[in-house]
Amino acid sequence: MNFSHRSIHFALLLMLNSLAACGGDTKPAAQDAADAASSNTDTLAQVVEDAIAEEAAELASEWPTAPLIDPNTVDATALAAIPGMSADAVQALLAARPLQTPSELDAVIGSGLTDEQRSAIYKVLFIPVDLNNGDLSDYELIPSSLSPGKLAHEFEEYRPYETMEDFTREMSKYVSDEEVAYLTRFVTID
Repeated sequence: MNFSHRSIHFALLLMLNSLAACGGDTKPAAQDAADAASSNTDTLAQVVEDAIAEEAAELASEWPTAPLIDPNTVDATALAAIPGMSADAVQALLAARPLQTPSELDAVIGSGLTDEQRSAIYKVLFIPVDLNNGDLSDYELIPSSLSPGKLAHEFEEYRPYETMEDFTREMSKYVSDEEVAYLTRFVTID
């Protein structure tokens, strides 16, 4: 496999972010990797390469489900590793923190981005929006197969949501199960 150092670094950062989102204990994952390396003929390097390949496949997926990166807590190195993030955008984001909404995030880094660049960045870096109180403009920034206006309308139409299952049931009427799982990363119920 031929990944650039930036891609490998980004994949490792996403893996650590995923582990942190699951409780933050990286020791069991490291032990699993070590056990896999010693119990099989694979080397630890192969285990790491396989993990990177899996994470790269997730990134390439149309509907990734890895936890979103929080723009208010991520460090400059991880920001710079996100495909599409320029050095200027990284510095602007760091200077503007803390950000409260996706619209604030977009005001800081969105100018000059194409729709494709914005979508690629927001698939991994985003501020989740409350389903019951979020603004339509924030919903419209969520990358989806639905048009921004249609997505925002559907989110708003079924308010109030009592559980995430309510959201999943309603969104399943409009998009695939894979996209519903992807969309749940962008929303909260407070």
